[in-house]
Amino acid sequence: MMTSNTDRPALLLPFLAPIYRVLAPLTELWLRVISGVALMVHGWPKIQNPTGAADMVSGLGFAPGWFWSILLSVTEFTGGLLLALGLLTRLAAGGTTVILLVTVYFHWIVLEQGYKGAELSLIWSAVTLTFLAKGGGRFSVDRLVGREL
Repeated sequence: MMTSNTDRPALLLPFLAPIYRVLAPLTELWLRVISGVALMVHGWPKIQNPTGAADMVSGLGFAPGWFWSILLSVTEFTGGLLLALGLLTRLAAGGTTVILLVTVYFHWIVLEQGYKGAELSLIWSAVTLTFLAKGGGRFSVDRLVGREL
């Protein structure tokens, strides 16, 4: 049964509605912060050696490798930080989504690991793609300043 004033189905247990209203923006915040921190953790070693992935990215066809390695390092770490803060969220989410989709290709095709090898990158890219589409949410710096991309 659908409610008359929304496109959401009626709740089976309507007394839970206030709890869901409180939790919804908090879950969005949690997902954004956790995904941002995860990207920062993975990007930290790359930031410490920004050209360290030059041979790997060259092997994927990204030339010059040193340039793409630096871009990968900065995007992964800084994109994670911006995502965690909810600052320039869509820009950060767009850049990190591209990186994650390249890692899907790398694991699935280059390393021939198929879905099993690409699974985490697929899941994380779904998360970052969500923030690209929706923005940072209620508890973001973007919302605080009243502007977003």
